[in-house]
Amino acid sequence: MIIGQGIDAQVISDVTRLAERRPEFIDVVLTPAEREVFDVRKGKHQMEFLAGRFSIKEAYSKAIGTGIGSEAHWHDMEVLPNEAGQPVMVKHPKQDEAVAHISISHTGDTVHSSVILESLASLHQPVSERRPSWLEISAEALAHNVAYVRDLTETNRFFAVVKANAYGHGLPQIVTAAKRAGVDGFAVATIDEGVWLRQFGVKLPILILGVTPATYVADLAKYDLIPVVASETWLDDALSQLNSEATLTVSVAVDTGMGRIGIRDRAELERVVAKLNAADNVVFQGIGMHFATADGNDTVYFEKQLAKWHELTDELDLPADIWRHLANSGTSLWHEQPSTDAVRVGAAMYGFDASQGALPNRELQPVLSLKAELVHVKQVPAGTSISYGATYTTTEPEWIGTVPVGYADGYPRALQGMDVLLPDGRRAELVGRIAMDQFMIRLPEEMPVGTVVTLIGQVGDEEITLVDLANKMDTIPYEIATGLSPRLPRHLVK
Repeated sequence: MIIGQGIDAQVISDVTRLAERRPEFIDVVLTPAEREVFDVRKGKHQMEFLAGRFSIKEAYSKAIGTGIGSEAHWHDMEVLPNEAGQPVMVKHPKQDEAVAHISISHTGDTVHSSVILESLASLHQPVSERRPSWLEISAEALAHNVAYVRDLTETNRFFAVVKANAYGHGLPQIVTAAKRAGVDGFAVATIDEGVWLRQFGVKLPILILGVTPATYVADLAKYDLIPVVASETWLDDALSQLNSEATLTVSVAVDTGMGRIGIRDRAELERVVAKLNAADNVVFQGIGMHFATADGNDTVYFEKQLAKWHELTDELDLPADIWRHLANSGTSLWHEQPSTDAVRVGAAMYGFDASQGALPNRELQPVLSLKAELVHVKQVPAGTSISYGATYTTTEPEWIGTVPVGYADGYPRALQGMDVLLPDGRRAELVGRIAMDQFMIRLPEEMPVGTVVTLIGQVGDEEITLVDLANKMDTIPYEIATGLSPRLPRHLVK
């Protein structure tokens, strides 16, 4: 859905004269990063660059309907060239809500620009913005978790794992918060997630953790994504299809016992390394593995995998500046680090315990809360059945509140009997079956429509966690978090 569109035109010679009369005008319009690009250009190319940025920012301000001012200041927008030299809006006031598609063209002495703002919500399924149920994503908690893991691991690079819609937390919100927290890169599962990040304006390194078909090697190079080389066959296919003028950055996957993807044979690994070192248009950036039992209290298999890693990789002819990335959340939290080059952190960044209490507590803060307002409150007499199947029947008069969340939102039917938290921290039991879009709770007394209840999160000293829901369903918190429907709006809060 298009939520804004703006166009603008500027005469380059007019902008040039203005800059000559008032040199400070250049720094008014350009951000420090844009100024760096401006300074390396010469003559008319400088002024074309300045006029283009002046025009595109004017167009953006028209797209949001405010003009240049408090809601869209010059430095709130930043347009930089991508790897192909094309202008990309990497920062803008509406980046949590929309993708900015931009165009800058020159005809003689005139620069023409266009901005189209496409709602992020429209890229997926409809988001229920007018329904009083939502997720709150804490930027402060995420920043705490990033800093905590950095200190614990003493890592040189922190890669934020944001696959599966950032573990259900919302890609736009988490990417925005993670960039503020100072992460060094991102990790995703698929090429499409990586492309989305680039279109969102991410310029940091992006690892793809799953295997990408070699047929997409041109897109991998175009968007500067780092795929895994999981076999010699994949590498041969990719190199055969890679344009000689393109550059591909890769990371090698080693299978030490996860049994998922990666090279298991030393001889094959040596051949892959030799081919990568010999390729002129390939950057051999990383090599990594994945521990299968890092979040358990039995370390036997962990040590077996680590020994296999050394057996496969020791004394390989690796680039001096290669990134060795072995540590996932479990390894980062509970093991001596096999490498401080880089860690790949998902669960710990989001603040939930991957071990589900099996290992010592770590000082992580939950990033996600799920809240809703009561949309209906009524008193029912004894003998009243509630919801499908009449699985709950009152034995005395009771106050019943309806919560607009259901299994279509990722709150499964198996959570019948779970509690929610009232505004004062008291617990209210979920009664009757959970329906597709709503469920009912038993209230201690009459409460007004609009009362906020917390399904996941903390109120005072009481807390309901993802682990609590996972334990109720005999599953893991990952499954609960990633199952939260995109139709629930995600709000980034402090």
